[in-house]
Amino acid sequence: MSNLNGFIVVDKPKGPTSHQIDSWIRDITGEPRVGHIGTLDPGVSGVLVMALGKATKLIDIVHRESKEYVSVLRTYDKYDYDSIKSVFKEFTGKIYQIPPVRSAVSRELRIREIYNLELLEMDEKLVLFKVCCESGTYIRTLCTDIGYVLGSGGQMAELRRTRTGPFDESMCHTLQEVSDAFKLKSMGNEKLFKNIFIPMDFIFIKYPKVIVKETALKNIAHGSDIYPAGIHAITGSPKKGDVVAVYTEKNELIATGTMMVNADEIYDLKVIDIDNVLIETGDNDGKDSLVRKDNRWKDIPVQKPERKLHGNLQGSQEWKDTGNRGNPKRGGTGSKGFSSGFRKRKAKR
Repeated sequence: MSNLNGFIVVDKPKGPTSHQIDSWIRDITGEPRVGHIGTLDPGVSGVLVMALGKATKLIDIVHRESKEYVSVLRTYDKYDYDSIKSVFKEFTGKIYQIPPVRSAVSRELRIREIYNLELLEMDEKLVLFKVCCESGTYIRTLCTDIGYVLGSGGQMAELRRTRTGPFDESMCHTLQEVSDAFKLKSMGNEKLFKNIFIPMDFIFIKYPKVIVKETALKNIAHGSDIYPAGIHAITGSPKKGDVVAVYTEKNELIATGTMMVNADEIYDLKVIDIDNVLIETGDNDGKDSLVRKDNRWKDIPVQKPERKLHGNLQGSQEWKDTGNRGNPKRGGTGSKGFSSGFRKRKAKR
């Protein structure tokens, strides 16, 4: 089994599905754990990030980040530059969308944010534009809605993804290049492989980091949460709810997590909130110590349990329940009032 833990950015061509790319990468690399980040339709090309090995656990983190596309909108009528740009401004910010009929999610009204919508070029009824948007935005639906606002209608003619989170178009490699890299790697030449394979911690370059002590590693490996005693340092100023990367003191990525408090509050956490102090501080050879005063209990009445004498037990129900095992006169089996289960003490000479 392969032991690859990282990412490969594939320049997806038009035609195959994203799941077919998964299968081909699985065959090329020999790694059974392969998944893509952000599905592209068969007719769409561009950045398709493949996660391998343990990196598949990080798919959701990358998938939540913004994406960038270049698209061609075909309108059903001619419009001037200013008209198109004016409509683009209306679609910048938070917008409502209903996913297209052919989609992997339910067709329910959702809110998505368009961070930037830039008009690049126009040619007759074709409009070339670039969009940076929130994950889960459907560009096909965006083109349809823009055409509706223009008045004549419109549809998406071309689409290419140019960025997914920190992975951009400059990091793309064709399937043939990926295949060649792994073939050369098997022959001892890893130069091309190192050029296309991206380690897991690449995605956390801009994320805050929590560096933990070596003593906490075993507990973390067993799924334990992290507490102040196990933290060595924190980089950045993460807030409550932020995703952070967890590193060892040797700069090794070992986990990811979500902050439960703000970074500036991390060392103010209390394990126990004291209500009453029942001991007092004293001085012992110049050093503070915790001591108990000899007379601290003198004013507290202590109720002692009533002692029952052996004679008082005879004839009681408790005595009868024992079966009188230690009394030969009452049918006991012992000798001289002792149960046979006890040994006689040797007489002192």
